[in-house]
Amino acid sequence: MSEPMAVELRIPLRNLTLAAKAWGDPSAPPMLAVHGWLDNAGTFDRLAPLLRGHYLVALDLAGHGRSGHRPAANWYAIADYLDEIGQVIDWFAWPSLDLLGHSLGAALASMYAAICPQRIRRLLLVEGLGPLTLDTHKTLEQLRRAHTARAAFKGGGLRVFADLQEAIDARCRSGHLSAQAARCIVERGLQCAGTTCLPPVHAMQPAPGIDAGHCRDERASKGDDTHCRLEQVPGLTGLSWSSDPRLTLPSATRLSEEQLADILPAIAAPTLLVLAEPHAPYLQPEMVAARISLLRDIEVVRMAGTHHLHLENPHAVVGAMQDFLARHPLRDT
Repeated sequence: MSEPMAVELRIPLRNLTLAAKAWGDPSAPPMLAVHGWLDNAGTFDRLAPLLRGHYLVALDLAGHGRSGHRPAANWYAIADYLDEIGQVIDWFAWPSLDLLGHSLGAALASMYAAICPQRIRRLLLVEGLGPLTLDTHKTLEQLRRAHTARAAFKGGGLRVFADLQEAIDARCRSGHLSAQAARCIVERGLQCAGTTCLPPVHAMQPAPGIDAGHCRDERASKGDDTHCRLEQVPGLTGLSWSSDPRLTLPSATRLSEEQLADILPAIAAPTLLVLAEPHAPYLQPEMVAARISLLRDIEVVRMAGTHHLHLENPHAVVGAMQDFLARHPLRDT
């Protein structure tokens, strides 16, 4: 059986336009996938075609991938991401859906599921449950760091790569990724240096109800990196990251673990949490265990891998997800 191809979407919100990739039949049960910090929808390129039976939409969050950047006077607070996720769900007119998140995306997914429990049927989290937190006695220090960084920020300063391979190599080093996994994220996260153009893709086709001028049908090539490769264009040079440089600035505020303990118990959806072993430095076992204890209906699966285990070992992660979903079937479809 051939694997489904992805369709490129553009989703207009109140303040900007988000890009996304979609797999499957739009009439199938919806699943929204949210990526990690400085990643993009490409992080789901190897997992999404395996997770059949859904209309899976993977977002590029604001400031990431091919999505718009926040206006100059705005920053990247978690509350704004949550508002944009809600706008996306409204734009599709989904009364309820499954929600999938990795890392920052898992933090956002769990927070949204707590804020709007009636909208989320099942929650799938990879390497994250709630956001990074901060001890309350460090609040002033964090606020000062953010204030200083914002005052000093001049924009620009993006690294320029001679070609695609140089960018892939850099992502491998910074994110401890294999070249195959890094390619999925890098190809979607580049632009021509000094402009807003993007690396070309194979062809253009409209998604249902979407203007053809805003859509790309990303046809998978054959080989080990199926669903990740874009055609190489001879002579294409001078590439930089398309993500907003402001994403690297420190957050002005963070929740404390005590505040998070008031939020996470509101999650009503059956939840699957997939964690890599050995654990990431920011997912200390004691902290994660305390957060897990706050949820009423959660299953935890641990497997050998790195922080991007859904991208490095998608078959194992999808197997855990399919088993979970089969044991928590939808009642109204």
